[in-house]
Amino acid sequence: MPKPLRTSRLALPLAWFAALLGLAVQPGPATALDLTPLRAESLPAFTADVAVSVDSAGVSALGVSVSIPYPDLQWLRLDGGYAAAIEVTVVFQPHGRGVSFGDSWQRSIAVERFEQTTQRGGAVLERRRLVVPPGRYQLRVRVHDLNSERESEARERVDVPDYSRVPLAIAGLEMGRVTPGDGFELRPSRRYGMDSDQLAARVTLVDRRPGPWPRTYTFDYRVLDETGTELASGRRTPTAGHMGAPVILRPDSAALFVGTYTFEATLQDGKGRWRVERAFEVEESGPPRGREFRRMLEPLSYIAGAEEYDILSHLQDAEQAAGWETFWKRRDPTPDTPRNEALLEFMRRVRYSEEHFQHYGPAWRSDMGRIYIKFGAPDQTETRPATSQSPQLEVWFYNQPYRQFVFADRDGFGRYVLVSPGIE
Repeated sequence: MPKPLRTSRLALPLAWFAALLGLAVQPGPATALDLTPLRAESLPAFTADVAVSVDSAGVSALGVSVSIPYPDLQWLRLDGGYAAAIEVTVVFQPHGRGVSFGDSWQRSIAVERFEQTTQRGGAVLERRRLVVPPGRYQLRVRVHDLNSERESEARERVDVPDYSRVPLAIAGLEMGRVTPGDGFELRPSRRYGMDSDQLAARVTLVDRRPGPWPRTYTFDYRVLDETGTELASGRRTPTAGHMGAPVILRPDSAALFVGTYTFEATLQDGKGRWRVERAFEVEESGPPRGREFRRMLEPLSYIAGAEEYDILSHLQDAEQAAGWETFWKRRDPTPDTPRNEALLEFMRRVRYSEEHFQHYGPAWRSDMGRIYIKFGAPDQTETRPATSQSPQLEVWFYNQPYRQFVFADRDGFGRYVLVSPGIE
């Protein structure tokens, strides 16, 4: 695991914060609640997501979904398999004085084989629906591993909107994926891998207008990349059988390459338009093509040889996937397995650079990003405060082999530039 580094900008890409709120384009309080997912980095690591739900009587509540990866739990060997046990606590504490709302519950999990406890993608998914009055709250989610006695917690401020007098609005949107039989599986982390082609969104509507059910709605959707470029768009006309019945929106798009994206849904109803956005991430994918391939060539040049880069940069679109695969097969430390650890580590470094370093353009173009992608996380870092003669410095040390890089924050805004030993 990489050692924590100084974070000179917000620890999530800008696209996350551009997508924090669903915005009403036309009148009315048609603002949908959204938060970046709550994440606990200490064990047991978990992700929690919050969205508004509405029941058949029109009573709105908050749905809290918590996902805990199997490998982050302590498993005990029992007759017939392995078992884990957790306790989840969710509390909405009002700003100032007032009554707190929440719930606490326990869950036991059993699997037959040890391999299931460490499998990538395996996770415990817990969800609770809590009636919370409109207002401002501090949300606390805590997970207690009952076998290891370890606890982790994440907190976030939540502003719960009031939908009691809204005739029609998007109340909530949750990211997930479609499953066989037109099912829907929540993805609280909003992170996808090779299954990004199954991406879908579940939308909850407040519809207090008079008239019969079922009702059909018109949604326009878009999938945008980090630069705001539209990658996919279309229209869906789902039908809800009653108040509170969620509708599923699935985009027509191929699997996405690694990166941060935004799913945008707009509800059209006469003169009214309501838009809601959710950011999501793709952590693992197939080969990049076209524009994505050309975009990845620059960070790839940090680790590629001159001849390799020249070959890749001159490939035609139809040749790019094969060229990408060939490049990474030469670096695969475990060629007999389906996972290429070298490729995954490269993509992790690119993403880490984008999330933690600051630059005028993509953060992987920064000096810190370039060094991080090329050499990985430093073994040690040292910060030297600014003086009247010099700006603040940050020194990265690598042990095997020994390397030292000195970065200077010359403008005082966290845009560190390499000053020693010179450009690599």
